[in-house]
Amino acid sequence: MGIYRHFTDAELQATRTRLMASLQDRLTAPTLAAHNGRSVQYQQNVAEIRKEIAAVSEEPDGRSGASSRSPIHIV
Repeated sequence: MGIYRHFTDAELQATRTRLMASLQDRLTAPTLAAHNGRSVQYQQNVAEIRKEIAAVSEEPDGRSGASSRSPIHIV
């Protein structure tokens, strides 16, 4: 079970949809903006978004095979 274990199935679906939209935006939007001789280049960090999408996608699979009780982790 991952960091999204406290999310409901609907929340997982909404999070995954939001992350997919963010990934699509990062891959298709311009990464450089310039005006009056000044320019800004945005980072794309698509690997981080893909990692989060994988974590969200793994959660329903982990729920189906996991027992109802799990260890408590104190941070």
